[in-house]
Amino acid sequence: MQSTKDCDLKACLLTQPKRTHPLPSKATQELASELLSMLNDDSAKATAMIRQIMYYSPNKSIEWYCEQALVQLNRPLKSVAI
Repeated sequence: MQSTKDCDLKACLLTQPKRTHPLPSKATQELASELLSMLNDDSAKATAMIRQIMYYSPNKSIEWYCEQALVQLNRPLKSVAI
């Protein structure tokens, strides 16, 4: 049985603009799984990240959005000198 959190992320993945495939590709599913893993299975946070990236960069593929979310999570934090 799927949890509500999983359904939220899947719904977000299906909002790909100009979608040509009825379901996310295997690569997209793997990227989404990696993203969820990095966020400790917090699909609400994953969905929010993807939607924010979609807002600032419209008309990209859902794979691109997932990749960008992973890039953001892997980016080292910059320390600020005071």
